[in-house]
Amino acid sequence: MQKTNTYTLTNCTILTVDGSDRFFPRGRMTIEGNQILRVGHEHEIPLAGEVVDLGGGLVLPGLVNTHTHSHSSLFKNQADDLTLMDWLNKAMWPMEAHLNAQRAAAATALSCMEYIASGITTYCDQFYFAEAIAPVASKSGLRCMLGATIFEKPSVETEDTFAAAIAFVEHWLGREEETLVYPCLGPHAPYSVSAAQFVRAAEFCRKHDVLLHTHISETQDENDQIFAKYGKTPTQWLESLGVLENHVLAAHSIHLDEADMRIYAKRNIHASYNPVSNLKLVSGRMPYRTLREHGVQVSIGTDGAQSNNSMDLLRDLRTGALIQKLAENDATLFNAREMVRLATIEGAVALRLDGQIGSLEPGKRADYIVLDTKSPRLVPPHRESLSNLYSTVAYSACGADVRDMAVNGKWVMKDREILTMDCDSVRNDAQEASEYLVLHSARPEARIR
Repeated sequence: MQKTNTYTLTNCTILTVDGSDRFFPRGRMTIEGNQILRVGHEHEIPLAGEVVDLGGGLVLPGLVNTHTHSHSSLFKNQADDLTLMDWLNKAMWPMEAHLNAQRAAAATALSCMEYIASGITTYCDQFYFAEAIAPVASKSGLRCMLGATIFEKPSVETEDTFAAAIAFVEHWLGREEETLVYPCLGPHAPYSVSAAQFVRAAEFCRKHDVLLHTHISETQDENDQIFAKYGKTPTQWLESLGVLENHVLAAHSIHLDEADMRIYAKRNIHASYNPVSNLKLVSGRMPYRTLREHGVQVSIGTDGAQSNNSMDLLRDLRTGALIQKLAENDATLFNAREMVRLATIEGAVALRLDGQIGSLEPGKRADYIVLDTKSPRLVPPHRESLSNLYSTVAYSACGADVRDMAVNGKWVMKDREILTMDCDSVRNDAQEASEYLVLHSARPEARIR
């Protein structure tokens, strides 16, 4: 029988983000296998197994990114300063037409490298070529909720995106413990997926108890299109189809009226806030305060690199909070504690993984990051103050301050060195793939599958 690995983190400050807001200025945490065995004060927890001295680092749960598109790392800096529909029609979709499984895998590897470097231990992805990119996500050591994308029209991957998505979920479902890949369905959006496809997707998700991950009301144009076609808002249209009776994660959720928000609350729809992408494409501002007043659960996502340029979730978190404060003329809105929870435990709730991750508690999986408190941005940390620690993470820290990371008890990054990937090869493969896409995107007749 293989011996279970045990180690103890010591000489650190621990911010648990649990329901009681426990924190330990001089803390220890013992890991056994993939689980947290003990967490508390130094004097309460004996050293066990390998002793890991963190040199005063700040330990907190790994960050959870609830909406992204990993393939889009290849499109970074290629289609800036456009409106959403022009960005899609004139730039993104022409470039996507030349993706294949190999290039999508190269893009995913690059995205995973950036997720790790920025402190993201779990991410929720949506795109086609899911079968090709799932092994890459698994090899990276990260947790990945991977939604195989469904479009009404044929994609670069296949003539039948629905069949490909179903086959992917059926292949990967039940292997989550082994792979850390959680398969789900990703019907793209109300304007790109038919009613029949949405209904079939919802029925499949209910049968197999998997997440349905879609975009809802990202732009006013989307709302206008759906209303002209069905006489309903996107939310009300999906509700009329029975789609929202599922476990649904709705990216963006910007242009919602009161009736929409009541439906979100009634159906327990989880809204992923994507502030930087929304700013860049001028899509609008999520009605955060009103959603929360309706009891809607909110998490945070980066969206893809093509509409963000960076996967620094800590930066996005700070930006998103400041936007809301200014728009509502209320400096007390979206406080530091709430910000940190959005990027940790609330993200875990959105993915129905809060029994496993999102806070540092005995029995949960050992998904955590360590911030370098010697970084000038994080000095002085004031370890004895809970509010200061939350503020340190929310307002001062950025992805570059993440020094160490573990997922499922295994080290993924130590001292800023990524241990699960050949970073030089990842960069080279991504560069080659991106150059190909840029070169060929102006030649639609050269479409490669």
